[in-house]
Amino acid sequence: MVTSPSPQQSVRLEDYRPFPFRIPKTELDVVIQDDAVLVTADLHLEPVQDSSEPLRLQGVDLALISLAVDGQPLAADAYSLSGDALQIHATPHQPFTVTTVCKLDPAANGSLEGLYASGGMLTTQCEAEGFRRITFHPDRPDVLSCFRVRIEADRERYPVLLSNGNAVAAGPVPESPTRHAVVWEDPFPKPSYLFALVAGDLKEIRDHFTTASGRRVTLRLHVEAGDEPYTAHAMESLKRSMAWDEQIYGLEYDLDEFNTVAVRHFNMGAMENKSLNIFNSKLVLADAETATDGELERIESVVAHEYFHNWSGNRITCRDWFQLSLKEGLTVFRDQCFTADLHCAALKRIEDAAMLRNTQFREDAGPTAHPVKPDAYQAIDNFYTTTIYEKGAELIRMLQTLLGDARFMRGMRLYFQRHDGEAATTEDFVAAILEGATEDGSSLNFEPEQFKRWYHQAGTPHVSVDRQWEPTEGRLTLTFRQSTAPTPGQPDKLPVVIPVLWSVLNAEGRAGDERLLVLDQAQQSVVLEGLAKTPQPPVLSLFRNFSAPVTWTADQGDDDLFALFAEDTDAFARWDAGQQLWKRLLLARASGADASSLEMRMLDAVSQLLSPAGEQDPAVLATLLAFPGLAELEALQDEADPPALFEASCALRELFGSQLADALRQRLASSAESLQAHWPAGQGERQLTALIWSWLAAAGDEEVRDAALAAVSGPSMTLARAALRALQPIDCAQRLQALQVFHDRWQDRPVIFDTWFALEASTPRPDALARVEVLLQHPRFDPMAPNSVRAVLGGLVGNPSVFHALDGSGYLFMARQIIAVDGRNPITASRMAKVFSRWHTYGPQRKAAVQQALAVLAEADLSTNTREVVTLMQA
Repeated sequence: MVTSPSPQQSVRLEDYRPFPFRIPKTELDVVIQDDAVLVTADLHLEPVQDSSEPLRLQGVDLALISLAVDGQPLAADAYSLSGDALQIHATPHQPFTVTTVCKLDPAANGSLEGLYASGGMLTTQCEAEGFRRITFHPDRPDVLSCFRVRIEADRERYPVLLSNGNAVAAGPVPESPTRHAVVWEDPFPKPSYLFALVAGDLKEIRDHFTTASGRRVTLRLHVEAGDEPYTAHAMESLKRSMAWDEQIYGLEYDLDEFNTVAVRHFNMGAMENKSLNIFNSKLVLADAETATDGELERIESVVAHEYFHNWSGNRITCRDWFQLSLKEGLTVFRDQCFTADLHCAALKRIEDAAMLRNTQFREDAGPTAHPVKPDAYQAIDNFYTTTIYEKGAELIRMLQTLLGDARFMRGMRLYFQRHDGEAATTEDFVAAILEGATEDGSSLNFEPEQFKRWYHQAGTPHVSVDRQWEPTEGRLTLTFRQSTAPTPGQPDKLPVVIPVLWSVLNAEGRAGDERLLVLDQAQQSVVLEGLAKTPQPPVLSLFRNFSAPVTWTADQGDDDLFALFAEDTDAFARWDAGQQLWKRLLLARASGADASSLEMRMLDAVSQLLSPAGEQDPAVLATLLAFPGLAELEALQDEADPPALFEASCALRELFGSQLADALRQRLASSAESLQAHWPAGQGERQLTALIWSWLAAAGDEEVRDAALAAVSGPSMTLARAALRALQPIDCAQRLQALQVFHDRWQDRPVIFDTWFALEASTPRPDALARVEVLLQHPRFDPMAPNSVRAVLGGLVGNPSVFHALDGSGYLFMARQIIAVDGRNPITASRMAKVFSRWHTYGPQRKAAVQQALAVLAEADLSTNTREVVTLMQA
């Protein structure tokens, strides 16, 4: 029996060596029995250049029943089995076949990796290293193979049997009439992490898509009985994705069928297995009554993301896991563009920037900071991060900004043509983009090797901008400086290539011509001549469209920011100016400083936006009025104080709600008619209504509180959740009633009921920690479902006064829960452990409390995944 490996040494990029064998064909026979699964694997191998190296295969929690080479059983001294490896000492010098028969127990597999039981079905998750829990295999992304898979099972218990590719045969098992088998063949070589298998009693929703070349592709979505009515949105999202990829990239789907399965027990959001995408149920099952506008857009985006992987991840995969962003960063970029094209590009860009600032920038500033292309890891699962995904996408967007759309797309076409069917690297990607961009003889405006530093340097660059204004000459000199703070293992940073899109507001407050500065030195200056000869320097609009994933400071006073907030033609720059003003107000309140004059100016600015002559688009208005995230605010404090920031946010909402009540009620009335419009229509009005409810409810408006309570029973999940969020910070009768109504309405729908767990855990109340303990014992809480665990414990983290209590009770509670989760699901536990990553920014008392919690974690018997995270945080 091969068991889970002991803690391992770091895997290093510099140690990469190609696998000494090719495996052009893999045949699997998977026999599902009542209490176990038997997997017979035929690996058809070819030595690379007459390699004389032994054959080393990986395996975890497998019982090896038999082992043969070219049909001949191996003698005991011809192989060794230890730890997580099966080694065959000597192999033929010509092509040969290794056959293994393994027995595994999916019901006992709580890791949610490999083949495991989820409810009444069996399913797989093989990325990153789950295939080794199914059979012995190299299980590395640079070993590509064509798979033929036979699945056999009891027909009544497992009527649906799915794997990758096309179904080429199906029927009863002759010697056992109660059993049946299906054979799947995938003609495209793929790494083992893209293998998938699902067996269960599932209901099928079927549709089709006709490709640009006229091929008819069958689309099948498989869900548990009763979930069929909630699949239409996901199916339509898939068809939109397929059409978009053809229109924008010229990439068609390449098989006869495409299957999607919804699974409740799933560590990730979804998985792009070739032609058999497996999704967390939360990202499939939805309509306007059961999902918010944001969730509907998120589902559309994730469905697109996994489909786009068919080319950017599957047809071209990554050579090794250090190249993870090759597929994930690129596919995030593609799904962001898809959403921008289908909806509002400006608001999508703001949404992505806000997400990056509140998650990835925080990661960059903490002990788990790592480059987009790491150079070492202990557990690769720990690197499925916003740095790999979202920051990786920003690197590609910077290439697009630097090259322009036409040249960038030439490079993308070359990349897909050149590397189809290969396991590639980030260097391959950048080389193809730049070669395609310059194929017409044009030159680059940046140094490629310097740009690549973005892949290897961790941390968020900071840019400072100084103005020197000569009013009598109308001359403006701008000095840009870039620097990046030290990160673990990287004390010294070199300048990177930073595209700065910027403009100058003219005397009428409108932005002039947009300019691109390629900032590639530690310090650069730009001189503008012939500007209007005014006493005050012109207002700068910086990093328009969020042209680089950096932070910046400029000598912009309140007057400059209010001018940008009111007039800037770039949606991101306008929003960013407002965010800077909101930050100044919130930080002042949190520290007890007097900001009354700034508050009066902001009240006046918001009043103008709310007026009939103000901002007309409700979605834009709601976005401009939304407060910055607490993570962003914490990063700006000398000593981060999350409870003080939370109280400041509540107080500011109350102030603006009371001072602007009449204007807010008028906007509510004007939005009312569109509130029940079908998504995507009406989402701006619902977004604005949610914000106004939160302000007026905080200000004590009983009519709004009652309207919010009524919305919890209404037909729109968007409004129901908006109502709950508006009432949540307020200790009022409507809050208690609303939570109970939501509980009673959705307790039989686990995908939705997890929202109630999160709301309850994050509601500020004196007994909140005890309440979380009760939630963990709730009969509807499923400790084996990552969604449920994240809902309760993530809700606690989102309850600042409780999680960050000065006595350390919240930190210790979380540490003990992480230990418990780690025993059954290391991936979920290691990701949860990162909630402590900002401890060094807290005051002395909280620092000591977090260190105590980390010590409790360090003393526990942890998985490799969680041990790696805890060690980094203690360093």
